[in-house]
Formats: sequence, structure tokens, C-alpha cells
Amino acid sequence: MPRLLIADDHDGTRGILKVLLQQHPGWEVCGEASTGEETLQKCIELKPDVVVKDWIMPGMDSIELTRQIAKLSPNTAIVIFSFYDMPELIEAAKAAGVHRVATKNIASLIAAIEDVLRSSANRLLRLTESATQPSPDPPTEKLH
Repeated sequence: MPRLLIADDHDGTRGILKVLLQQHPGWEVCGEASTGEETLQKCIELKPDVVVKDWIMPGMDSIELTRQIAKLSPNTAIVIFSFYDMPELIEAAKAAGVHRVATKNIASLIAAIEDVLRSSANRLLRLTESATQPSPDPPTEKLH
């Protein structure tokens, strides 16, 4: 069962996301965080499959937080959920290591989470296959 961590500095947003994401069959919300530092700590402790985080949160800079999550919790996919629908945000987020960016629209968020979970499952399948059949080219994952 995929495990999700919700990180947003607004209690109301976290609460709504928790209710909505828990209604998705097979997903578990394993924790919540309200600051960058708390998000990183919970990623290390809880090892979620996906962290759904706001781009702008108190504490640690979002780019640094993204890099730290990628380094210290490498199996956690990062989905940014933001009110800001700007190409610059998407470019900066992806350059920092974010897997997907969703605007604050629940349909967009659900699709982004499903996509990173599918990508993770495919990546793990390719890694398992490569253990039995060496491949000359390592698998790569494209960002959308």
C-alpha cells in the first residue's frame, strides 16, 4: 500500500488533503508536516513512497529541502502541490529533483501521485529485471 506524507504550512490544507487522499483506494497517509525541517525529518523516519508538499513553506528553502529529501530518502517521490501555476516554478522544481508539479486542484494532484507511483513501480521492475539480465544502458526516468 503506497504511503504518503503531506507537507503544508496551513493546517486546513493539510486536513483537506488528508481526507481526500485517504479516500483513494489503497493509499495511506502516514504523516503530516508543517515546516521544511519537519518534512525532512518525517521523510527520514517514515520513509513514505510520496511526499506531497507545498512549494513555499517556513524554514528550509524548498530547493534545499527537495535536494535533502532526494539525498536522505532516495526512494521517496516528491510531488509539489502549489497554488502557483507558473512555468518558472515548474522548471525550478524539476531542476531541484521534484518528480511532478500539480496545481492546487485535486484532480491534478491525484494524477501526479498516480504517475509517480506508476513510475516508481516501473523503475523497481526494471531494476529487478536488470539484476537477472544485465543491460548496457541504465534505466532512465523522464520528468513530465
